[in-house]
Amino acid sequence: MTDRHEHKRSTQASAEERHARRAFRNAMSAGLKRTYDRVSEKSVPDEFMQLLQAADRKAKA
Repeated sequence: MTDRHEHKRSTQASAEERHARRAFRNAMSAGLKRTYDRVSEKSVPDEFMQLLQAADRKAKA
């Protein structure tokens, strides 16, 4: 079994590489936030709420 830390690069990334990675992470983060913000605004279907309520009742019994 190999240690995860063995796979790290031994050389430092240039400032340009670090900037590019940071920009990519920020763009991905913004895109995911936009996507999931829209999802969170949708209402929960009644059937799903009924399933959750039934599960709660069963867990309390």
